[in-house]
Amino acid sequence: MIDILVFLRASFSNVVKSLVVCHLVGGAYYFSAPKMYEASAKIEMATVAGEPVETPAILLEKMKSPLYFSPATLQACSADGGLNSQSNFADKIKPTINKSAALVSFVTQAPSTQEAKACLNAVIAEVSRKQDAIANPFLDQKKQELNQLSEQLKIAEKIEKSLPPFRINNNSTDIHSTASLWLMTLRKTNFAEINVLNSQISSLKFEINEPKTRPTVLFNSVYSPEVPVNKRPLFTLGLCLALGVFLGLLVTGVMRMAPRIRQEVLVKKSVAR
Repeated sequence: MIDILVFLRASFSNVVKSLVVCHLVGGAYYFSAPKMYEASAKIEMATVAGEPVETPAILLEKMKSPLYFSPATLQACSADGGLNSQSNFADKIKPTINKSAALVSFVTQAPSTQEAKACLNAVIAEVSRKQDAIANPFLDQKKQELNQLSEQLKIAEKIEKSLPPFRINNNSTDIHSTASLWLMTLRKTNFAEINVLNSQISSLKFEINEPKTRPTVLFNSVYSPEVPVNKRPLFTLGLCLALGVFLGLLVTGVMRMAPRIRQEVLVKKSVAR
């Protein structure tokens, strides 16, 4: 305990000097650095028939590609069209995925809230367009299947209307009985087919309409508070205090250890000779 108190007493002047230097540097950074505002948003993936058109993990890998985003989106986020800028663009918007749901979150920073929001809006619009391009072929296929089922239903209904009514006649001959039996079987088969087609059409219509099929949507609106993220006076003051104390103690420790290290080096040199 006495050694610790002696060390702290010897460190007092170095700690004061370090605190002054750290506060000067911290103050210069705080007042000279431009204000940066943060915007965040979360999107839900486009779906067709209840299935996402792509998984969040695949979308994340695509956004890391230097050619995924258009020059207009890069310009909205104040990024140039260079290859390095495009490759690092994902780091600017910080996309993260949700493992339990088809959600992707974005966070970006800009000199103003308007620029931060404009950046995320451009990114989300770009993702939405690309996911629509993926979903449209699947949706067209579902609609084509629906049209085919509707045509089959029309044919089955026409057959149902064209069939003569079924009547039981006790005085009919064997030929008439066979024809009546065949007519009854045909009507039952056609009626069952109509029921199946109606069921398939209802199910398919449910799949291609919302909420089973929908475009990319904002899970929550773009949020950008009017508070700069890099201008936190209490945090900056606390960091300067902690760093100043640490550096002051470190300097004192180095100064106290320097003579011992020098002496050990001299002893090793003399032994080597």
